[in-house]
Amino acid sequence: MDTPCDSHFLTKEIAVTEIISRFDPTLVFLVFLPAALFIAAWALQMACGFAAVEPPDYWQSLLCVFLVVVANILLRFWVNISIPDPGFWCHVGWPLVITAGIIAVMVRTGPFSALMVTACEGVICAVLVVGFSMLSSAISSML
Repeated sequence: MDTPCDSHFLTKEIAVTEIISRFDPTLVFLVFLPAALFIAAWALQMACGFAAVEPPDYWQSLLCVFLVVVANILLRFWVNISIPDPGFWCHVGWPLVITAGIIAVMVRTGPFSALMVTACEGVICAVLVVGFSMLSSAISSML
């Protein structure tokens, strides 16, 4: 049996779903992409600190993150067109090597330190994604 509180919650849930469904995907992409790049640049600076590497300034970190994003998008595009049955190296190995290579050049460090920075940045970004997901779940359960 529905209580008035349950129907009120259901009405709010439908209203929030309708609001979210009205967003233009391109607009959401254009709004949240810069935010994601800024957060990733900050995470790169933090990862350099964890890996005992001299962190670059913020704008150099932002350029590094942008180059990593572009290189991985181009790699994904090339893999989808050229390789009929991509394996582990196409999905994990090559992006890791490309990311570590760009970080090694941009941060002016060795390949193993760049790999450690890449791993630390991956962990930081994973923690942020899980944290934002939990925050989103908490907020939606309160509405």
